[in-house]
Amino acid sequence: MATVDLITEHTRRLPESVQREILSFVEFLFNKYNKVSAQAPSVGKRQAGLHAGSAVMADDFDAPLPDSFWLGAE
Repeated sequence: MATVDLITEHTRRLPESVQREILSFVEFLFNKYNKVSAQAPSVGKRQAGLHAGSAVMADDFDAPLPDSFWLGAE
């Protein structure tokens, strides 16, 4: 049996006042999780050049690394 069906079955057996309390709680949860998904940041289109000049590449970037680097020697 599905979860919704179990909730419905059990709720029907409870007094009307408790059913209203359950409804209030379900509405609270709905609003809580609905706001979370609405507040999720939207992924916009990327724009090139926003951080131009913030990183600098060394002049010897393409230079071969010494053997000590590959062998783990210091």
